[in-house]
Amino acid sequence: MRQDIVGHSALKDFLGHLDGENNQVAAEALPVSIVLRDGKESFAQVSIRHKSGHRVLARLHASPIRDSYGVLVGAVETFEESIFNTPIDERQSKLRDYGCIDDASGLLNRAVVQTHLRETVTTFAEHPVPFSLLCIGIDKLDEIKARYGAGAVLSVIRAVGQTLENSLRPTDIIGRWMENEFLVVLMECGPHEVVKVGERLRKMANQCEIAWWGDQVRATVSAGGTSAKEGDTAEALVSRAENGLRVGGEQGGNRVVICEEPMEAQKA
Repeated sequence: MRQDIVGHSALKDFLGHLDGENNQVAAEALPVSIVLRDGKESFAQVSIRHKSGHRVLARLHASPIRDSYGVLVGAVETFEESIFNTPIDERQSKLRDYGCIDDASGLLNRAVVQTHLRETVTTFAEHPVPFSLLCIGIDKLDEIKARYGAGAVLSVIRAVGQTLENSLRPTDIIGRWMENEFLVVLMECGPHEVVKVGERLRKMANQCEIAWWGDQVRATVSAGGTSAKEGDTAEALVSRAENGLRVGGEQGGNRVVICEEPMEAQKA
């Protein structure tokens, strides 16, 4: 709202600009700073922090403001949300009417994700186009609940879930899997790509921040990943991804662990 923004210094970056690699944009590299320095238009693909805490992908356009003598007196920034998110919003609105959406996260529920995964595995058996799975968990959610309460947990779950969905391609599938876990089906994504995608999503989700009774609540996530192999079942894929997530948690969290073999085979 206006009272949340007017009067703040743009250089304090209260919107939390991140670049395409999910790195914080330095104050001098912000488009508004470039315009005020060079007097020329500036464009950037960024993600910014929604008031609810999740990240939104946007195209930023900064333009100079000049007086009647052509002297630079200021700058204006506009944001255009990435257009590929719009069909997702329309689709979810329809799916909600059919009971396919998890209310807490706003994502597909577990039953729908299971159906998509089984269909993908069946298709893979006939047409082996690579796909991968990521099981993403919010680290130390119990500690957040103990300190801030169940309401804060629900806000964190929604912020992380919406951020992850906004960071995926329209062809990928994401849904709420367990209380603190999300399952992602990455289409046309093989063993060499899944770790890169996992790291990108981890960095993006770690930038979520919700305001809770005067405090800024942040959380980190871990991910377990695996890629489909000949003869795989949906259950085997999920088991490997969950094993990877468990290992990441045992190692302290905030990491991506790829698990391409059953844990029993690795121990042997």
